[in-house]
Amino acid sequence: MGLRTLVEREPELAVAGEVGSPLELTEWLHAHPCDLLITDYSMPMQAQQDGLRMLEYVRQHWPQLPVLVITSLVNAGVFRAILNTGVRGLIGKGSLLEELPQAIAHLRRRKLYIARAVSRELLQAGENRQDRPFVQETLSPRELEVTRLFGAGLSVSEIALAVNRSKQTVSAQKVSAMRKLGVPSDAALFIYLQQYVES
Repeated sequence: MGLRTLVEREPELAVAGEVGSPLELTEWLHAHPCDLLITDYSMPMQAQQDGLRMLEYVRQHWPQLPVLVITSLVNAGVFRAILNTGVRGLIGKGSLLEELPQAIAHLRRRKLYIARAVSRELLQAGENRQDRPFVQETLSPRELEVTRLFGAGLSVSEIALAVNRSKQTVSAQKVSAMRKLGVPSDAALFIYLQQYVES
């Protein structure tokens, strides 16, 4: 009820449906289109389903659906596993009031959103290589350009349009930059750029 209240504070948003288990969620998604899924990581378990299996199923069957995960857990390993499923947003229950509107706005624009507390936990746990500050010389000018645009929230397709290159070229440049910076995923790159470019 609290989550519904927070969502419906925004006049352009409406709650299309509510479910109480992973099975109910997948059945509902098969029958109803929606623009954004907000889900708790820990819902009542059925048939040995867990949060990661649920998220992987959703990403497999609805790959274009932005997914925002909410959790009360504070565990870098769990955070990393959640983000590795391809969800676009991750936020802790403790910061819902402060960060939920911003998170929804980011995901509606197809941008990644990782709550500040989640980013801090991942950094402290070594998700990113803090011994290698963001030094422009480590990247080619085009790799640097691509990573900065990614950090600003643009998708690979949007970056390709902005810099007048193919999506394949931009994707290859992003992957090369991630390898040089030592970050294993889009989420890790986003956190890295927040830490070293915005600070």
